Amino acid sequence: MYKKWKFGLLLLTITSLLGGCFGGNSEMAPLKDGKGKLRIVYKDEESFNRDYGNLFLMKYPDIEVEVIAQDELFEQAKNSPFDLNEEKKRVIEKYKPDVLLLNESMFEAFAQDGRLYDLDMAINQDKYDITGFMPGLIDRLKEKGNGKLYGLAPYFETSVLYYNRGLFKEYNIEPPRDKMSWKELLDLAGRFANAGAYGLYQTEKPEKLLYDIAAASGIRLVDNKGQKLLIQSEGWKEAVTMTADAIRNKSVYIPEQDANNERMDRFYEPFHQEKAAMTFQESWFTVRLKEVPMYEKTPKIDWGIVTTPVDPASPNESAYVHLSEIYAISADSENKRAAWEFIQFVNGTDMAQIAALGNNGKMPTRTGYFKELDGRSTEPFYLLKPKEGRGLLEDKNIPHGFYDLFDPLLSEALQAIIDKQKTIEEALMELDMKGQQALIKAREAEAKKS
Repeated sequence: MYKKWKFGLLLLTITSLLGGCFGGNSEMAPLKDGKGKLRIVYKDEESFNRDYGNLFLMKYPDIEVEVIAQDELFEQAKNSPFDLNEEKKRVIEKYKPDVLLLNESMFEAFAQDGRLYDLDMAINQDKYDITGFMPGLIDRLKEKGNGKLYGLAPYFETSVLYYNRGLFKEYNIEPPRDKMSWKELLDLAGRFANAGAYGLYQTEKPEKLLYDIAAASGIRLVDNKGQKLLIQSEGWKEAVTMTADAIRNKSVYIPEQDANNERMDRFYEPFHQEKAAMTFQESWFTVRLKEVPMYEKTPKIDWGIVTTPVDPASPNESAYVHLSEIYAISADSENKRAAWEFIQFVNGTDMAQIAALGNNGKMPTRTGYFKELDGRSTEPFYLLKPKEGRGLLEDKNIPHGFYDLFDPLLSEALQAIIDKQKTIEEALMELDMKGQQALIKAREAEAKKS
């Protein structure tokens, strides 16, 4: 009996030591007398207090919050070219905030560099509910952290397809539905070309439409090593063909740009004038739909919404979900408990309810709180989960500055195809050669900085 007891005690001791050595986290102690300190980088103190600070301090009056004003720190670098993510890293290293506000690319980099605190222990200890978040959100965040949860996101941004119900009825055309493919959507848009209207109003340049189509299919622009351009692949040829055909046959309307690359018709969009049947927009667009008829001579539109197009191979995923506000705790923070209280608060149900009252394009990631937009269900915003893997424009293998060199080349090639000055094969072959040179140039410039 004594030997069994001694062995059990030894096993318990070893298990405890292993947990301390390899667990990465230890149990979080509660705040002492409810007091604590926090340092957080935010746009500026006024914005922080408006968005979170005032409400947080009402609930935690004894937690002292110091806001490191990001705008002031970046003011000197504003008029010279710099990498915003690298600049943020320098700020964080210098000021050592407890709570980090990160975009997806920085979140992934910080998580994989070991700069962030694993939240799993705190979540389990406090029994913090993460089941109420939108489908796929926690998986997306864990994917960025190699299987561990290093942060939480209270909001997400995505667009949906707004459509004019009246125009579809007038021309006796079946309205769009959720989970259409890009081919189905552009074919539907093409039915309006003969009716004297545009099917789809695209608010940016032709290459943006191309990137959107390509993103849904999950095709890549460069190989796994980031050394070879893949623009001549069958996937890109198909995407380019759909883009060029849709613009050429007037299924899609893309506004002209002025000398400063600004849309020339931004106040009188064809969708408001009932000259276009569909457009991609975020939730704030419903405010415009109310306000524009009040100030301009445009009709009040009977509108509906459906999801953005999907890849038929993964019809339940969206390539257009973005997380620009991910809150994480610095791994070396001395105020982890106070930081965790803040992250719980920001991502909690109370803030989700408050967010649902506003309509600024940021959707609460907790479901069940933002249910309606002007009497329409918000289901199309939440129906699709974030697409697995990195987005087309977020490929880590693509060097910084490449798109600045490549996009003008892509625009020129795409316009030549639209105008039938070159075949797709000719244009993409030339783009491949010039784009490869741009890739090498960007890679060399990146190497010089490191």
